[in-house]
Amino acid sequence: MSLLKKLLSRAAVGLALGLTLFACAWIGGWPWFACVAALTLIALNEYYSALEKAKIRPDKWLGWLCAVMLLLLTQFGESISLMAGPQDAALDYGGIGILAGAHMLQLSLFVLLFCVAGTLVAQFKLGGEGSAVANSATTVFGVVYIGVLFTFLIRARYVDIPMLVGNEHTSVLASRLGALLLILVSVWSCDTAAFICGNLLGKHKLAPLVSPNKTIEGSACGLLAAIASALLVGLWLGLPGRDSIALGALMGVIGQVGDLGKSVLKRDLGIKDFSSLFGPHGGVLDRFDAVIVSLPLLYWYFWFFWLHPL
Repeated sequence: MSLLKKLLSRAAVGLALGLTLFACAWIGGWPWFACVAALTLIALNEYYSALEKAKIRPDKWLGWLCAVMLLLLTQFGESISLMAGPQDAALDYGGIGILAGAHMLQLSLFVLLFCVAGTLVAQFKLGGEGSAVANSATTVFGVVYIGVLFTFLIRARYVDIPMLVGNEHTSVLASRLGALLLILVSVWSCDTAAFICGNLLGKHKLAPLVSPNKTIEGSACGLLAAIASALLVGLWLGLPGRDSIALGALMGVIGQVGDLGKSVLKRDLGIKDFSSLFGPHGGVLDRFDAVIVSLPLLYWYFWFFWLHPL
């Protein structure tokens, strides 16, 4: 397939996926929860199915249950925060909201402990089939790597960047979808630029033992694209330039690290993609590898530097 055809194919997949996500995110509430839950369960199933092909026996039902419980706790926590008042809806938990947030955190820790204990108990019925350590560890890792990180997709929907930065003259679109657009546009711009420059200019391998096709030239172009796109979206949101540059640079670096991390998993499992849901572009985990590691970054950035500055 030529470079142009690959680009058009990637663009078509990205556009369809992006429009679906933004339509659900615009509505928010439980429709957005349902969208995120579907993505999470598909990604978790892709991961567990790849493990089973490698003769590892994760407890899929336990992993799915724990991931859904984490998503539900996040959804309830965000709903209570919104009910606490419009100022709290930007990210903060005020009054009853902060108490609810603490409870949700404790319950989330309980879910993770339940997952650890449950997967060990699940090994009783296997009677020594496979490695108990590998079976248990991969079950819990899937819940953390996919379940926990995807909860930030719910959280990011309710980060009202214009409100946080004091941009009163903004649109409803910016308030509702600004944070998600900042993440997705930056990360996917980085991915696209790295792909194009890597194919056209790439000469020096970035991590040949992990992902032979990635190059230093492509990585540098991807980083610049992430910063440029973050600046454009940030300008629309009223975000100061220094914050847009910092977030773009961080997402450009962390996103590529997340992509390489996923490549480590695929190489170890001996697969090209986690699934063929999006044809030659892989599955949900292949499309969201860089996004899910960037989500906590953006959320905590606004938490520490805008909502609770030191």
